[in-house]
Amino acid sequence: MKRYGGLWEQAVSWDNLLLAARKARRGKRDRAAVQRFEFDLERQLLSLQRQLVDEVYRPGGFTTHWISRPKARLISAAPYRDRVVHHMLMNVLEPILDRHFHPHSYACRKGKGTHAAADRLQMLMGRCRYVVQLDVRKYFPSIDHQILKGMFRRLIKDRRMLGLMDLIVDNSNRQEDVTDYFPGDTLFSPQEFRRGLPIGNLTSQWLANWYLTGLDYYVTGGLGIGGYVRYCDDFLVLHNDKAVLLDTAFKVRVFLERLRLRSHEDRESVRPARAGAAFVGYRLWSSHRLIRKSNIRQFRRRVAWMRREYAANRIEWSDIRLRLDSWIGHARQAYSERLLRRLGCEWVFARKPTAGKIPPTCALV
Repeated sequence: MKRYGGLWEQAVSWDNLLLAARKARRGKRDRAAVQRFEFDLERQLLSLQRQLVDEVYRPGGFTTHWISRPKARLISAAPYRDRVVHHMLMNVLEPILDRHFHPHSYACRKGKGTHAAADRLQMLMGRCRYVVQLDVRKYFPSIDHQILKGMFRRLIKDRRMLGLMDLIVDNSNRQEDVTDYFPGDTLFSPQEFRRGLPIGNLTSQWLANWYLTGLDYYVTGGLGIGGYVRYCDDFLVLHNDKAVLLDTAFKVRVFLERLRLRSHEDRESVRPARAGAAFVGYRLWSSHRLIRKSNIRQFRRRVAWMRREYAANRIEWSDIRLRLDSWIGHARQAYSERLLRRLGCEWVFARKPTAGKIPPTCALV
């Protein structure tokens, strides 16, 4: 694998920092931290640049909260200036990582995403008789720092870039506990290994996706399985022979152990492709797709929250419209017109105590 050097000057250049600040503020201009940073943008960026060049930059602490749906997860938000640094770093790393990702890894990448992953799976379901779906248990909290840093060094040889990448990984806040034992471990090994990337960081999304790149090439190259698609830690393997899939699932579990990861063995079963599969928010068959019921329930709860916030004058219609449009765009990739018309009747937003209402159909125009 080619190793890349001479990246640091590009990363800390003024143009790259300015681009990073623009990317970090997208959709967040109304937030106080963003406004404070933007009010004195030039001085803030010069200070950040000086700290990075002098190698004295240190990340700040995270703001955290738990979410319970679709499952319990700790969400971590880095200080705004650190988010600018994350964008600065990924502006340089993204093209390099993207060049080496497997063609059928779909998370984070331009021209990929959930819809392309769903299209790929539907195409494979039309060709293969059986499918097995695998995912990693507690993936983000389980990512091993030492293994991840070794992956950096196989790709990057710029010392200062590696130093910043190490710093961001080392600054990861404590994640939920994962107590797994692997071959060669002692009783205290789970406490001795540094693990976990914060869900919510831009860098975490990319590095978590990169962590499983070796698995992609192992399944398709090492095992010779062409029917493969992955979205972050959720991946499916398809084949016409059931025995081949059972053997592949076992070998994947062994491979994941090298990365100090465990899959959800209790969820693994080889099923006929004609029975469909749940993936990237859809229920998919070779001929059509539907939105998952859990996805619909979750969005209805979000709409109910937005209606309450709008009524209390704590959120603007422009923010609501963006969220509705995003979900409608996702829904329209499936058979959903009747569903959208039915849900549209619930999307009535009114301020209190005024009687004016946003027409329920306006989000569908």
